[in-house]
Amino acid sequence: MAKNDFINLVSDRHSAITDGVFAIAMTILVLEIAVPTIADISSGVALNEYFINYLAPSILIYFISFYLVYNFWENTIILFNFKKISYGILLLNMFSMAAVCLIPFATGFLFKFYKYTNVNLFFSSLILIISLLYIIIFILLIRHNFKDYFDNKEQIKTAVKDSYSEGIELPNLKLYLKGVTLTLFYILLAPLISSVISIVLAFISPIASVLSFLLILILVSVIRMRRSRKDDYDGVDLTDDEMEFLDNIKKSIYGE
Repeated sequence: MAKNDFINLVSDRHSAITDGVFAIAMTILVLEIAVPTIADISSGVALNEYFINYLAPSILIYFISFYLVYNFWENTIILFNFKKISYGILLLNMFSMAAVCLIPFATGFLFKFYKYTNVNLFFSSLILIISLLYIIIFILLIRHNFKDYFDNKEQIKTAVKDSYSEGIELPNLKLYLKGVTLTLFYILLAPLISSVISIVLAFISPIASVLSFLLILILVSVIRMRRSRKDDYDGVDLTDDEMEFLDNIKKSIYGE
């Protein structure tokens, strides 16, 4: 078996186990919400206190954690669509999965002690670490898949310029690529920005620290939904040269 074939096989297995880890992590999140026993709830007043002090905050935290895990899972979809993936990238993905497995524990911890600064710091720091791991992964992916470009950047620029000596302008293509880049930027940096703000707010108000994830993630979701419509280039007026250039870029990344 050739080296590239073996790496592709390992990458496929990593993709499968990665999906499994995220599916289990998403499922376990809801199981961390504790159901009270009859001994715990002895009156209507106690039940109301349970709803207000535990259940309502826990459900809110659950949806925040679920969205974060889902966001990280989206990163892996992009990761395994790249044509070239090295062992180092797969190793970093393994570390990120190990950290993702801690999210249900950190979420359950937050369910019970969301009013405490240290607990908020633990949860936010975990999200920050995972976010940084994925940013490193994607930097390495770009370097690995476009190594020839980085090593021969000036020669390639000259060759492209010479091949389009008559002059070619790609204004529509530039807009499309800008949209794709912005969408990827939001996906990668949303949890990182949220976690940094949450860490800062944890020292001021632990409750605000939790809510900061909700407000920022809602905003980013709206932006991403608006961008996704702009990223669909099927309805964009592209020239034949622009379409060919775009297809070559997609093939270099995804191997289509």
